[in-house]
Amino acid sequence: MTVQSHPQVTRDLRLAVRQGLLPARGGGWLAGFGNMLAKEMGEWFRTRRWLWQLLIWLTILDGFIALVLFGLPALASIYPELKPTAEGMFAGLPPEVGAVMHFFSMVIMTGTIGAIIVAQDEIIQEKLAGTAAWIISKPVARPAFILAKLLSNTIGVLVFIVAVPGLIILGEVFLATHKLVPLLPFLAGAGVALLTLFFYVSLVIMLGVLFESRGPVLGIAFGFLWGGMILRNFFPWILYVLPYGMEGIALTVEQGMPLPAMYVSELISTTVLSIVFILVALWRFQHIEL
Repeated sequence: MTVQSHPQVTRDLRLAVRQGLLPARGGGWLAGFGNMLAKEMGEWFRTRRWLWQLLIWLTILDGFIALVLFGLPALASIYPELKPTAEGMFAGLPPEVGAVMHFFSMVIMTGTIGAIIVAQDEIIQEKLAGTAAWIISKPVARPAFILAKLLSNTIGVLVFIVAVPGLIILGEVFLATHKLVPLLPFLAGAGVALLTLFFYVSLVIMLGVLFESRGPVLGIAFGFLWGGMILRNFFPWILYVLPYGMEGIALTVEQGMPLPAMYVSELISTTVLSIVFILVALWRFQHIEL
């Protein structure tokens, strides 16, 4: 190393520290994955991002369930005219079943919107800022860059949208009904919800690789979500291949009922499509100029 190269090395090391990266050695298609994942997880859990995500999802998910379990019944006892509204919130189901039904519906709908928003900047921002080109010029393989983004965001939505609110829902149901929600079936339903969020995170990561601005990423992702919700009313067969009936699957699994063929096909197709999105993102990222 020449004397003249020392200032550049120093600048690179300072930038690495700011990015949360440490010098790494090794090769292969996953070179630098652990280093990159530590950086990405740090952005979730070593900044205030975790606090804001926690507050947002506790308010949206657990706050709504608390309203229907505690708030509306309390108001109905004061204002009898609200009693039909309070009872109708669960569509005639027992409160412990109705609360779980609302939880899975909200996780899959509002959680999907949140997952899209959270993931939409992961690739685009790095490309626009030039940090993607800088990172992969170091000992970080391109597949490791994509997979670290994918895994960190999956863990983020698992913790803040599914796991923590889900545990609090179990406590709310017990306090309101003095009944325990069976844990293993509930976890199975939560797994279905997580698969839905993973599908959209994978889709958005792929779109971030394919496009150079946020507009197409958000437009296609939200168009896929909202358009499918409309189209399923006219073409029910799309439920065999696209994740537009996942809330029904989650509740069916949680209730321990057998899945019809359409739901089984939807689960398999959602998993396969998520893998396809990841493979397309990995392939394309290998061939683009940064």
